[in-house]
Amino acid sequence: MTNRKYAVLGDPIEHSLSPTIHKVAYAVLGLDWHYEKNLVPAGSLETFIASEGFRYDGFSVTMPLKFEAANIASSRDSLVSLTGVANTLVKNSDGFAAFNTDVFGVTKALEQVLRNKLEVVAIIGAGATARSAMVAIAKAKPNTLFDIYLRDTSKADGLVALAGELNVFTSIHTLDEFSNFQDLTINTLPMDASASLPVSKQAGFLLNVNYSGADLDLVSSFDASRVVSGQTMLIWQAVAQLRLFTTLNADTELPGEAEVFAAMSASL
Repeated sequence: MTNRKYAVLGDPIEHSLSPTIHKVAYAVLGLDWHYEKNLVPAGSLETFIASEGFRYDGFSVTMPLKFEAANIASSRDSLVSLTGVANTLVKNSDGFAAFNTDVFGVTKALEQVLRNKLEVVAIIGAGATARSAMVAIAKAKPNTLFDIYLRDTSKADGLVALAGELNVFTSIHTLDEFSNFQDLTINTLPMDASASLPVSKQAGFLLNVNYSGADLDLVSSFDASRVVSGQTMLIWQAVAQLRLFTTLNADTELPGEAEVFAAMSASL
């Protein structure tokens, strides 16, 4: 497994931590692989793959390309088929196979939180990560009520349809209706958008997927012991990507996976 080449694709991309954590993991695993980042604007993923895909063995896919990645793939795992979202592409004989490791990332990041009673979960945002978050929670806590908070409630259709597939209940709200009675809040908005949320003291848990926004008023409204960093989710979804890159099976643990995770965490 030498001389493989991977990259993270998205826009913006300069802030991406994926090259850092992947390179550290490769070093721990003794893999002579290369990983880089490429700016790929919305609407241009298919063109990029057609012109540059032959140079790579796989990709991590970030915003705003996760829906495009699902659509252009030659095959899709069950989670991609369910959510319409892919964050991982692995080269195969027909092109690239699409996988969703974000669901795994959310589940592992919230492993301790999910041991608690969760009756109401707030999801802020309705994009690709919001869909993966809903699936992760619904699979772990099938009786959960989801309160969805959006800048534009007309964009809720995708999440509502997904909730129907999952047989869970949703309630749609505008951002200015954000309250403090949910047991868990998952913020998927960028910092400039979530900064406009009305916040008050929160008793529940928070997964702040926007890991660059550690100074948000939203974060400080939660007890620090109840805040899960989006970096934890980022690392776990990358662990699942590494499983796919090495074995094509997201359920097969890496050799020395605990050491790999610890090294990736320490690199950030």
